Amino acid sequence: MSRGGAERIVRVTHRWFSLGALGFLLLSLLTGLLWADAKFLYWDEHYKEKIRPLTGPPLDSVTLPIDRAMLLAKDAVGQRAMIEQVLLRSDFGRLFYEVKARAEGVSTTLLLDALSGERLSPIVPDLAPTIAAQYVRSPAPVTGVELERYTPRKKKRAYDAVRVRFDDRDATEIVLDRQTGEILEDEGRWRKVHFAVMQLHQLNFFGFDKTLLNIPGVPMLLMSLSGLLLWLFHRARARRARHAVVPDRMPAVETRLPAAPEETTRA
Repeated sequence: MSRGGAERIVRVTHRWFSLGALGFLLLSLLTGLLWADAKFLYWDEHYKEKIRPLTGPPLDSVTLPIDRAMLLAKDAVGQRAMIEQVLLRSDFGRLFYEVKARAEGVSTTLLLDALSGERLSPIVPDLAPTIAAQYVRSPAPVTGVELERYTPRKKKRAYDAVRVRFDDRDATEIVLDRQTGEILEDEGRWRKVHFAVMQLHQLNFFGFDKTLLNIPGVPMLLMSLSGLLLWLFHRARARRARHAVVPDRMPAVETRLPAAPEETTRA
């Protein structure tokens, strides 16, 4: 193949790769701007923060001894379980022990009422709205409580979760860990838009964990390489032009006009 034919093929290939990458570049630019300026455009404050915390009884009102709480935890997990940590907490209107136990290499967290010894985890649908309401800006009726397996955005592990939906102006949805009552996600209308913007910017869909970025990434790499080849072709063409032999010109013939006759001066 001639040098000119190879250059034409590279030029056409570069053009098509450029067109293919243009859509991704525009999408990346738009979503990047929306992501960067989210807090000025649509992102609400107090994400995953307790806006209306509901405190429980004081810590000194505990009636369930800690050793009894540990025995109850072992009964729930298994007598061979190892108790790693016991915390006394006052939250969502209850006073309870948070017991972390490990059995057969698996860590489990249990919540036990510190007054009655009642086992609070897994969180039942009747208790979930009380916990979730602490994260909602204003009191609102509950429209639904659903149990599900939920994978947080920045984690790969799925959790047993309970989702609580509220009928407020933001259509807030709070996702709680069923074992600990910990909040896993705080969603509303505009926050869902923000999460969609993040996914579009990263092409993070269908569990591929951003590997879909290879789809526009490979054409952009090939576009860069083909652009480099075009530049090399241009340099080679310019170098050939500089070293080309220029034909000798015809020798210039010098012509002289006859001198003008001298004027005679009359006396």
